Amino acid sequence: MLATELAQLIYLKKIEGNLSGVTIDFLAQDSRKVRPNTLFFCIDGVTVDGHRFAAAAKEKGAVAFVASKSIKNQVGDTPVIYVKDVTRVMALLANHFYGYPTQSLQMIGVTGTNGKTTVTHMIDALLEKPNKPTALIGTIYRKIGPKIIQTHNTTPEILTLHETFQELKEIGGETCLMEVSSHALQLGRVWGLDYDCVVFTNLTHEHLDLHKTMEQYAHAKSLLFSQLGNYVGENSKPKVAVLNADDEQFQMFEYSTPVQVISYGINEEADFKAENIRTENGHTIFELVIQNDERYLVDMPLLGIFNVYNMLSAIAVAYVYGISIEEILKKVKAFQGVAGRMQSVDKGQDFQVIVDFAHTPDGLENVLDSLAQIPHGKIITVVGHSGGNRDSSMRPELGRIALTKSDHVVFTADNPRTEPLVNIYEGLLSAVNKKSVSYECIDKREEAIEKALQLASAGDIVLLAGKGVEAYQIIGEVEYPYNEIEVVESLLGNR
Repeated sequence: MLATELAQLIYLKKIEGNLSGVTIDFLAQDSRKVRPNTLFFCIDGVTVDGHRFAAAAKEKGAVAFVASKSIKNQVGDTPVIYVKDVTRVMALLANHFYGYPTQSLQMIGVTGTNGKTTVTHMIDALLEKPNKPTALIGTIYRKIGPKIIQTHNTTPEILTLHETFQELKEIGGETCLMEVSSHALQLGRVWGLDYDCVVFTNLTHEHLDLHKTMEQYAHAKSLLFSQLGNYVGENSKPKVAVLNADDEQFQMFEYSTPVQVISYGINEEADFKAENIRTENGHTIFELVIQNDERYLVDMPLLGIFNVYNMLSAIAVAYVYGISIEEILKKVKAFQGVAGRMQSVDKGQDFQVIVDFAHTPDGLENVLDSLAQIPHGKIITVVGHSGGNRDSSMRPELGRIALTKSDHVVFTADNPRTEPLVNIYEGLLSAVNKKSVSYECIDKREEAIEKALQLASAGDIVLLAGKGVEAYQIIGEVEYPYNEIEVVESLLGNR
């Protein structure tokens, strides 16, 4: 594609150098990914300023740049398009460069504090069709058909997203499911994407280091619904918002979107409602009531009221996409959950070990409440706070929930970064009377897990919260490979 074609899409710009005849074959914002004939975007990010890497990008083959600050001393006569907002322009040009791929895909976005990973995997399972690969983008990984790619951001940058869409189309896929984080919405990582269906799970305390207040956090989430757009025409795709009627933000999200709204819930009136919920032998069984009329018995091999909410939202989405109720119920019964979400680790021990990603107060409370429903002796919880150098305001509530809903708690590291662990422990313990609770602090996570396993007796439950299948630990400024499941299996094997 000619660079001049891309430049014409930008209304306000200043061009230094000559774009005539310059061909663009690739787009990049990371200098390590630059190849010959690349258009390089200099993003001034939170921790890294891409303008500093312009010379490295040119050396690797960048033939044009988009920047907001002068880089002439690095790139010489290589043409530069200067704009006010490089991130916004990158989203605009990427969409055009890749041929507006989301307009011809089934795009499903899921946002909320908790449940995004589980809901996207549930929807993926319910929509699964033979020989029709899907893409799934989220906290654990990016999946494109059978291909798995590890990722650090719940929602990657826009160029990575477009590469994913392109690869999905190349293998014949037509559906992409995405976890959409509040960071992505506020920082513009999903600008220009054409979603058909978006889901709201819930809104609880998280990410106030970025959003400052819960109101601003809610507003960031609402952008996904307002960005569905107003246009309804002969060739436009039907749009729908699937909202949690029991969440106090339901009405605000409902007002935020101009498209059809389908509600789900347990307590309030909803289009998809669960009634008469009970647990039996590790399964949750409930009556699904659709529009106060049709009733169906749902049997899912998962525990927890939070998973009832998750499954209700997934069922609503599958219903929208024309999957029969009979097929939905069959697939629900076969769904075995998501790695690192209430995952049991069994090496023949006489107590249960559960690994879960729960890292927010609401998420931890949901898991502990679900475990309390299982016959058990003691509940021993290993937990930290993954917000080292970030939002510390949730620590008192996170610690209070762990300590009041467990028989013993081992506090430990969970991505402390450069923040001293003693600071994190003090925050986690600040909302309780230390003399009335049973706890200890062990800095090394592997040692904390080992201690919890040593404390466990027959019939107990050991909950390892916060990491799930996250493949790293950030300690200091170093990112270390880490696998909680492997750590536990090794420790259990040594018993």
